[in-house]
Amino acid sequence: MKFLHIFKNFILSAAGIILMGGLPVLISGLANKDLHWAAYWTTIKEILNALIHPSELTYKVIGGQKERDLFPYLWEPVQYSLTVLFSSFFLAMLMAVILTIITMMFSERIRQSIKFGFYLLETLPDLLIILLLQLVILYYYKQSGEVLVGIAATYEEKVYVLPILVLAILPTIQLYRLTILTFEKEEKKDYVLLAKSIGFGRFFILIVHILRNAIITVFFQSKKTIWFMLSNLFVVELLFNIPGITRFLMSTLQPTLFTLALFSIFIPLFLFYHVGEFVLSRKANRGEEL
Repeated sequence: MKFLHIFKNFILSAAGIILMGGLPVLISGLANKDLHWAAYWTTIKEILNALIHPSELTYKVIGGQKERDLFPYLWEPVQYSLTVLFSSFFLAMLMAVILTIITMMFSERIRQSIKFGFYLLETLPDLLIILLLQLVILYYYKQSGEVLVGIAATYEEKVYVLPILVLAILPTIQLYRLTILTFEKEEKKDYVLLAKSIGFGRFFILIVHILRNAIITVFFQSKKTIWFMLSNLFVVELLFNIPGITRFLMSTLQPTLFTLALFSIFIPLFLFYHVGEFVLSRKANRGEEL
């Protein structure tokens, strides 16, 4: 039954992406109060045919004249973008958990001050953070002559460190807020009080018991965070000159290619969360066992 539920969700989501892929064609005549239904369904058929025969697809960038084969070209920007995205997500998750554990070691009064400070940081715009980090690295290079990390991708060399760090900053704060709330909720449960009465230390209880109960809740609620990261991925790719999937989308704007690009992001994320659910449901949520 669980597999059928997952399969149903995948089919419904895939259908939604396909129908959305042809939406620009449908509403292209909206200014004249006209919906192009015939062209829309023709586009949907083209998208379905492209999904069945992806090896036959070609693409042409905006302003370009030459058509090129879409595959295997598309794999490189997809791989680049997903590497940056998932690396940033795991870094943000790790930092949020570490910061939460550190915060939980303090008294309630100090804890509130730390949380308030992080909440203020969440108001900083992503663009400001990116530009400030780039300026800091350029200033360091000007003063020392040493290149810490690359600040822009080139044809010969890709950059990973700085884009991953930048994309992870605000998600770290978002996940920290979620994680600290989950930890504090778990801290009030009976099994924690029992562990304290037995004589276990606060750090041991946080790591061995509370973390294993809280991590699955944080993981599932992190879906909002990763969608937030996707919305910022284009800005990161643009400012770091990364030839990723979102920049590819902006260079083509063809319904079939747009839909395929969405699938290249949706399928890895879909698998990621369902595999994560499978693993965590067996490894986590055992913190109440004393």
